[in-house]
Amino acid sequence: MTAGFIAVYLLFQQLGADFDRQATAERSYELQTAVLVNDLTAATAALDNSADPDLPLTISQERLTELAKTSRRLAHYFAEETKAAPLCYAAALGETDMCKLLLLRGAKQYGTSSWGWVAAQYAARMGYPTLAQGLIDSDPSAAHYRILVDLSAQKIVLYKVEHPLVSGRISTGRKGYDTPPGEYLVTDKEATRRSSLYKVSMPYFLRLSFSEYGIHQGFNPGRRASHGCIRVGEEKVAKQIYSVTPIGTLVTVR
Repeated sequence: MTAGFIAVYLLFQQLGADFDRQATAERSYELQTAVLVNDLTAATAALDNSADPDLPLTISQERLTELAKTSRRLAHYFAEETKAAPLCYAAALGETDMCKLLLLRGAKQYGTSSWGWVAAQYAARMGYPTLAQGLIDSDPSAAHYRILVDLSAQKIVLYKVEHPLVSGRISTGRKGYDTPPGEYLVTDKEATRRSSLYKVSMPYFLRLSFSEYGIHQGFNPGRRASHGCIRVGEEKVAKQIYSVTPIGTLVTVR
């Protein structure tokens, strides 16, 4: 085999590799476009044509502007994003069926973004706790439980199959630190947590939707007094809620 033949052969090998990379990039772009407009048919076609479900999505300024119309928070999260795969975007947009398709086709459930977040965190922070529930390793029994936090009555109730199990008085965020109403889920539990910011003990801590807010035992002066967390004044009640509540339990704050 002559040196000239080898050079030509290597050149064709390189051209073939470049062509394959270009084709893969084009198919992946089709998948990314489909995710952003929630087009399951187009996404399926792209995946059938070997689009990479984990290739990070680079979003254009035009599309970022469109996302901002839906949510300023969403646009903020993805303004300088360079590592998030399609699953993170689908989760942030609340696209349950798209998330199922991507996971079925091999997308990494716990692939991270530039923020270091996984898809479940985007779903939870954008107000899709039920979707987030399916994107973490939820306890299967969580489907039978729910927690209601009543801001006006300053009361917490843990339900199992719609029957109240535990209830108690609470102290939520004072003015300027108001506890945000909304739908959340319990994403982790710490029996002996201590606040790094306020240097206070927060035992029996249930974190809400990966956020800084949680339910925990704490001083209850009979009024709203916390920095946003939900303080359960009675230790027995806080311990009971902590012990019984599974990871993945949905929480309504209203």
